[in-house]
Amino acid sequence: MKASNPFVIVTHVVNNAIIKGFIPAAQSLGFEVVLLTDHGKSHAAVLNEQINIVECDVFNPIAILDTITAKGISPAAIFSNSDHLQTSTAIAANALDLPGKNWQTCYAAKEKLRMRQRLESLDLPTTWARQLLPEDTVETNWPFPLVAKPSQGVASMDVSMVNDAESLMDLVKHVQRHTSLLLEAYIEGALFTLETLGDGTNLIAVGGFDVELAEPPFFIEKQAKWQGEHAKQWETQALEQIRQFGVGFGVCHSEFIATDNGLVLVEINYRSIGDGREFLLDKLLPQGWFVPILRLHLGQPLSNVEKSSANALVHYLIAERSGVLIEEPTIPVSDSIEYQPIKQPGDTITLTNSNKDYLGVLYLHASNDESLRSLSEITLSTVKWKIA
Repeated sequence: MKASNPFVIVTHVVNNAIIKGFIPAAQSLGFEVVLLTDHGKSHAAVLNEQINIVECDVFNPIAILDTITAKGISPAAIFSNSDHLQTSTAIAANALDLPGKNWQTCYAAKEKLRMRQRLESLDLPTTWARQLLPEDTVETNWPFPLVAKPSQGVASMDVSMVNDAESLMDLVKHVQRHTSLLLEAYIEGALFTLETLGDGTNLIAVGGFDVELAEPPFFIEKQAKWQGEHAKQWETQALEQIRQFGVGFGVCHSEFIATDNGLVLVEINYRSIGDGREFLLDKLLPQGWFVPILRLHLGQPLSNVEKSSANALVHYLIAERSGVLIEEPTIPVSDSIEYQPIKQPGDTITLTNSNKDYLGVLYLHASNDESLRSLSEITLSTVKWKIA
C-alpha cells in the first residue's frame, strides 16, 4: 500500500546511488517518488514512468519550494544525496517543517574554506589553509608541500600536491579562470573514513574504511578496507570531532588522517559514502544502508543499528592511460567476488587522475583478514584489461 504523500528526492546528475539505491529504498517503504532535478531528460532515459520527474533549479531553495507548491506536492520527506544540494535541500526541508539537516552546517561542510575556519573557531584539530583567488600572488614562504583543491569541489576530484611556489604557479595557469583554490598544508598519515547516522538527537558511528591512495601528487583512491585498523582505532575520537562540528542528522561521510599528533579532519561530505561503497554497506549491514537513511528523513528515531564484522575490501580498477577501452577487465568467477563495471568496451577514457579514471569496482569478501588478503592477491594478479 502506497503512502498518500510522496517522498521527494532532490538530485543533480544521474548517479547509481539515487537510481539503484535511494529510489528503490523509498519505494520499498511504500512511497511514490517525486524526483526534482535540473537534468530531467537524462533521468527519464534511465527511469521508468512510475517515477514523477519534475524539472527544477535544484541549487535554489526558493525554486525547490516554489516548484513543490506549484505542483501541489505535500512531501512526506525531502532528501538529497548530492554534495552540491545539501544546503538548498536543508533550507527547503526547514521551510516545510520536515526533518532535515542544519543548513549552516551543510554549507560549512561543503565550502572547504568555511570548514577550516569553523574547525579553527571551535578549537578542533586542523591544518594551515588559505584561499587562493585568481588575482592573488603566490608566496614562497607558505608551508610547502601544499594540497591544492577547488574551494567548492567534491572529495577526491581535482586534488593535487604542489611542492613549491613555482609548481603552484604552474597549476594556477592550468585551472579555469575565475576558479578559486583552497590551499592546505600537506598532512602526512593514514587516511580512513567515518560513516555515521543521526536522528538529530543521537549520532552513531556505523564503521569506516581504511583507504589506500595513489602516490602524490594526485590522491586517487586505490582501495578501501572495511573496518580496517585505523578506522576502528580512531572511531570514537573522529565521531566526537564531527559532532562538535555540528553533524547530527541523516547520513554523513567524513575523512580523517591519523597523524603522529592525533586526528586531523580532511573533509566532511554531508551525504552517503559513494564510489560503490554505499552498495557494499547495503549488503554488509544487517539493516541495509539506504532504507535506514531515508527513515531518518521521515522523522523516525535512530533504531538499533547493527554493525557488520564482515571482512571486505573494495578495489578500484584504474585506467593507466587515456584511450579507448578495447577489452573490459576479466574477473574470476567466485562467490567471494563481485564486480561493478563503470566503463564499457568502446568507451573513450581521458585520464584525469581522479575517480573518473575508474574502470570498475571489485568487492571481495572473506571470513577473516588472512583469507581476504590471500583472495585479494590471487584475484588482482589475474585481472587484465586493454586500452588502445
